[in-house]
Amino acid sequence: MSIRTILLRRLLLAMTIVVGGGSWLSYQQIKHETQELFDAQLARSARLILSLVQADRGQIEFSSIQKFLNENKLKPDSNAETENVFETLFDDDDEELPGGHIYETKLGFQIWDSSGNLILKSINLPFDEISPEHSGFSDKQFLNHDWRVFSLTSVDKQYRCVTAERIDVRNDLIGDIVEGLLQLFIILVPVLSVTLWFAISQGLEPLQNLTAQIESRDAKNLDPISQSNAPAEIQTITGALNQLLSRLKNALAREKRITSDAAHELRTPLAAVKLHAELANKADNANDQISAINHVMQGIDRTTHMVNQLLDLARLEPDSFSQKMKPINIGDIVIEEAALQAPLAEDKNLDLAINDHPEVVAAVDETSLRLLIRNLLSNAISYTPNQGIIRLSLLDKEKQFKLIVEDNGEGIPFEERERVLERFYRLKNHDQPGCGIGLSIVMQVVELHQASLSFEEPEQESGLKVIITFPKL
Repeated sequence: MSIRTILLRRLLLAMTIVVGGGSWLSYQQIKHETQELFDAQLARSARLILSLVQADRGQIEFSSIQKFLNENKLKPDSNAETENVFETLFDDDDEELPGGHIYETKLGFQIWDSSGNLILKSINLPFDEISPEHSGFSDKQFLNHDWRVFSLTSVDKQYRCVTAERIDVRNDLIGDIVEGLLQLFIILVPVLSVTLWFAISQGLEPLQNLTAQIESRDAKNLDPISQSNAPAEIQTITGALNQLLSRLKNALAREKRITSDAAHELRTPLAAVKLHAELANKADNANDQISAINHVMQGIDRTTHMVNQLLDLARLEPDSFSQKMKPINIGDIVIEEAALQAPLAEDKNLDLAINDHPEVVAAVDETSLRLLIRNLLSNAISYTPNQGIIRLSLLDKEKQFKLIVEDNGEGIPFEERERVLERFYRLKNHDQPGCGIGLSIVMQVVELHQASLSFEEPEQESGLKVIITFPKL
């Protein structure tokens, strides 16, 4: 299911719930306010009629009620006949008084004196007392309808006015208002649905543009995705995608570079191994055959060493490198790696010493740090002459620590110290076995740890002093 459909369904559902709930609350509020308004009108009408009666009671004999009774041959004491006549006169809901309004038949009043005599009433109410209460609101049923009744007694207790209103007057008004709201709601639902559809489609247009850009990419095109005019939410996605594309591009470039370098560098030793193997196969005597086989073994050792170095270089992934760093004791790592290289130093009668060092605990990647120390010691052992000296030191500072490897070998000329950090670069006039990757591995570990590397002259006359400064993260 598309995001557009999901959003539309959820928004319509939420809108229906909110609008429906709002309509129900509005209905309850309208019903309450309508009841309050009509009750207030009933009370106001009762007070007005009662005031008029009190004002005119000395001048009026209330002859109109007697005239009505005589014309309709109704007697106040004939209650049953009176009730039947009124039921006949106003049984029709649509009955309308001449020159008046249909609602007049649904509103009425009675005036009673202190002796319980009916002295005045509206034409649509019965002669019987519709509300025995002396004051306040009440709900009554007469003339086959429900009525809302309000009774009010004058201050001097001489008269009591009763006003009545049929409940369906209120219900009609409430029904008309609710019907109007319901019609508006029925119209709004499809209109809002179409509006939401187009609004959601427009809102999802950046996603469609992003999809088109992603679909246009392939393994050869890993350029960043454009973020121009993209909303903040889309920029978050494109930002993460661009970081992923950048890491993927760097990984592919690194893999391609390593593959290319390996193919270039392995071609020569493999050709030499093949050549010496052919010579061993064609040798006429045992000495030539042994010599050729020895060259084959040397070529295999060199190739194996190069492959191991290339694999070590490939494992130094910069992605998520910081997550691999954890606090460890640097001194323990230095001692362990020096112990592993000690047999090689003994073969050349080298003095491999570790100077006194403090206990240094810092956050580093243990695997790559071991690789760095191993390559530095391996180079120092390879390029230091027999009976030479190699010193390994660890210095602790407040915000950094230094790893120092010092030897008294031939050293590195000043003009070549930058180039020896490049892959497969080897010093001229050096016949030591190797492939020129060791220092490039060291430099990559230095960069991954945000450290620094420098070459200095040792205190003795010849040799090299390598200083690597690590920050304490």
